[in-house]
Amino acid sequence: MVNEIKSLPPLPASIVRIHELCMSTDTDIDELAKVIEGDPMLSANILKSVNSPLYGMSKEISSIPQAIMLFGISMIRGFAAANAIKKAIQIDLTPYGVTIESLTETSTLQTALIREWYRNVDKTMLPLLQSCAFFMELGKLLASLRVIVSGEFERFSQEMTQDKSIIEIERCYLGMSSYEIASMMFEHWNFETPLVEALRDISNPETTNPYSQVLSVVVKAVNVRQALSEKGKNEAFEAIATLGLNREAFEEALISLKSRNKE
Repeated sequence: MVNEIKSLPPLPASIVRIHELCMSTDTDIDELAKVIEGDPMLSANILKSVNSPLYGMSKEISSIPQAIMLFGISMIRGFAAANAIKKAIQIDLTPYGVTIESLTETSTLQTALIREWYRNVDKTMLPLLQSCAFFMELGKLLASLRVIVSGEFERFSQEMTQDKSIIEIERCYLGMSSYEIASMMFEHWNFETPLVEALRDISNPETTNPYSQVLSVVVKAVNVRQALSEKGKNEAFEAIATLGLNREAFEEALISLKSRNKE
């Protein structure tokens, strides 16, 4: 897997510049908007993403500056980088039984859940949590390709249809989880160390990293196999109790997302 990650293409110059601006201690919002608007397709994809009903905006967001002001730079960086990565990597997610569209829907729901949960718990954690939510499922792009070339496609796919932990299946066939793969990918692209560490420890049940703990709860409730099923929610509640996280705010977030899904 190390060799596959080392061979990943560099991110487009526009994404690198967006990343640099977002990491600056004094981000130039006007320049950030101009960089994004310089790529019409990227701008269109970001505006489509931010107008998802899951984010609960009362009015349509029609411009990049407006999107930045309402969602913040971490969310915009997440939209931009995730979009570029999906274009840069060969995609065949059949071992997981999903498409890139459904994987994107999973990430969108995960991000919305984190945003709704932690805006009422600790807003200072939201920028990094939101970035991780955009990126954490992208490790499955490389994991899936590795399964295909290994000749284990049929066995892996069959196990994915059973009531087994996705992380345990990945470790059995790949030697690591797709979240650890995502961590290595973003380390390769020189993303910030806290993000890399948070992604790496999502699948570590002993982690004391507060960001990884929150993300581990979210992936129990929403993942490529199911989205907010009763089983997934119960597993999330158990994890919240074990980790001492805020259950009341989590339940309120679930109610909000359920109402938006009906709109």
